[in-house]
Amino acid sequence: MKIHGILLLVSLVSATAWAGTAELTWHEPENYRDIRASNEIESRFHARVFSEFEKHFNLLAAKLPEQHTLKITVTDVDLAGEVLPQSYHAYHGGFQALRVIKSMDFPRMEFSYVVENELGEVIAAGEERLRGRDLPGQGRTSRRASSQHELLDYERAMLDRWFQFRFETELK
Repeated sequence: MKIHGILLLVSLVSATAWAGTAELTWHEPENYRDIRASNEIESRFHARVFSEFEKHFNLLAAKLPEQHTLKITVTDVDLAGEVLPQSYHAYHGGFQALRVIKSMDFPRMEFSYVVENELGEVIAAGEERLRGRDLPGQGRTSRRASSQHELLDYERAMLDRWFQFRFETELK
């Protein structure tokens, strides 16, 4: 039984080693346009946002051909919506701030990218200034993301469209 578990683990590790991977660099995040937390400690919120972006870029990079690396250097982030102060809320014991997302509050992201093959040769490179339009649920006002999985829905949709457009020929 122990050997079967080890073989399964080895096969999973070797299967994921063949998929593309992503490497992210956060360039001067203190200067980003908007990664403000609403009701959370800023440093904890930033760590959570960066982690979610890294997971998503790795999911996208996994669609690239075997052993390709997507290297991203993020230079600016503007999350969908804006953080607005709300009135005193007796139940929560203080003032509440919420990220309000309206139909015209697009996310924005600026980054450079390089895609390298297994030999380290650059097969694609460029700079992007993305602005997410046609947001999921556009037209509705969302007071705040209720879970970590909803945190970057708008930004994920924007990155999905970019990746599909930019690497459509690579994916076939």
